[in-house]
Amino acid sequence: MPRLFVFGIGGTGSRVIKSLTMLLASGLKAGNFDIVPILIDPHKDLGELNECKTLLKLYAGINEASYKGTDQMDNGFFRTKITTLRSLSSDSGLKDDFEFDEKHDQPFGQFLDLASLPKNDATKDLLSLLYSDENFRKPLSVGFKGNPNVGSVVLNALKDGPGFRAMEDAFGNQDRIFIISSIFGGTGAAGFPLLLKLFRAHTKSAIRDAQIGALSVLPYYRLTEPKVEVDEDTKQETLSSDIDSNNFMTKTKSALTYYIRPEFSNMYNALYYIADPDKQDKPYENNEKKQENKAHYVELLGALSVINFANGDHTHTGDVYEYTLKNDNVPVVNFSNMGDSTRSQLGTPLTALYLFDKMHKANLTQPHLPYNKTMKFNQLYDRQQIFFDNLNLFFNKYYEKWLRELGENERGWLPHLLEENREYYGLINGNSREKGKWDGVFKPAFNISQVHLEGAKAADSKSLRKLKKVSLIGSYMAMCYQAVNSIVDANLQFKANG
Repeated sequence: MPRLFVFGIGGTGSRVIKSLTMLLASGLKAGNFDIVPILIDPHKDLGELNECKTLLKLYAGINEASYKGTDQMDNGFFRTKITTLRSLSSDSGLKDDFEFDEKHDQPFGQFLDLASLPKNDATKDLLSLLYSDENFRKPLSVGFKGNPNVGSVVLNALKDGPGFRAMEDAFGNQDRIFIISSIFGGTGAAGFPLLLKLFRAHTKSAIRDAQIGALSVLPYYRLTEPKVEVDEDTKQETLSSDIDSNNFMTKTKSALTYYIRPEFSNMYNALYYIADPDKQDKPYENNEKKQENKAHYVELLGALSVINFANGDHTHTGDVYEYTLKNDNVPVVNFSNMGDSTRSQLGTPLTALYLFDKMHKANLTQPHLPYNKTMKFNQLYDRQQIFFDNLNLFFNKYYEKWLRELGENERGWLPHLLEENREYYGLINGNSREKGKWDGVFKPAFNISQVHLEGAKAADSKSLRKLKKVSLIGSYMAMCYQAVNSIVDANLQFKANG
């Protein structure tokens, strides 16, 4: 199976990959590629980075338990395989599954070994012109803080590390590369051009000639103003943060002047741009240590660019794509105002995943359901604790939190309006289905009872009984997938202009 190596650079890279994981969990497929996520961020203690790695591990475990030995299942929740760089490498020096292991915990000046240079050395004089004393003093362990000139030097060391060597060794002729980064900060703005140059100048032809796509995220949020802090002993004033979001657009324009040059555009096959600079009234807290930003719909739509790239053939160089909403003058995005093609692509799988969450919870609490008995799923709930612990953790800690944050953020993404224990007629925000006269009488009511009915129909099929002999977990996942998708197809329309 060919692989798509997805590089997520900096905080934006991690957040987009998190949304990509949710899309893959819904059953969306990245062509015929396995996904190899690689996270690059010097800020190792960042909660966003570690949460993304945990989510990827959860997904990979659910995928393996569901589909190992069941190649006949072409579609399903968590169907696309997410694999680790370490599993593809014979290099025992790799310590992390999804991250390049290089850690820089010293100041930039120490990284450059300035102390070893003579006082009047020409190199030292040149560096003093390019970088400030503050640049030299700042620790690299908290990122590059909007300084791509620092990041480009530090990240260049990646090519000599075990992570990059492992990627080089594993990369095959049919594999592709996708790079996710922001353009308005330091880590992403430095990392994207650097990686692109390293790949195109590589001695291995499979890497040098590979199809390369990239997502460049332009400003889509702002931060609170840095606070002035006063040292009680020295009375010296300093700013609480080096990051000033007022400079985001200036940095973006500066980077774009480089991106549009022919010598740069000839290096990528497809470049995707996305932004939303004007719809956030309440800025994020400017906290360099935590960076607890809520999930944002720009990250969700940005993740869709990976799916688009994987499902197309990009033989030309320099192709550029931009995303536009159907209606930009809305505070909350839903399936009706986001655009017909996106609605058609995302509506069914994301709604099916939403209903799968409801169905799975109902299954665990109602072992007497007919298909739980006939398929012996009630035994599965007791014996396969690791699988169900992972699935429950995915829904309870990550998926539902992700959905909630998308709805609460500015601008919001609120596709579903269903409250607990409610019927599903008002399930879709902007496309509620009217309750029919005979719903619940001569035709199934559109609620959890119909989910159970469709589950029973799926469980009674010959293909599912056959699958059960190979994998009980696989048959459970297939039953849930078939049940909720049949409900969505029968009751909700996500076609263009629907």
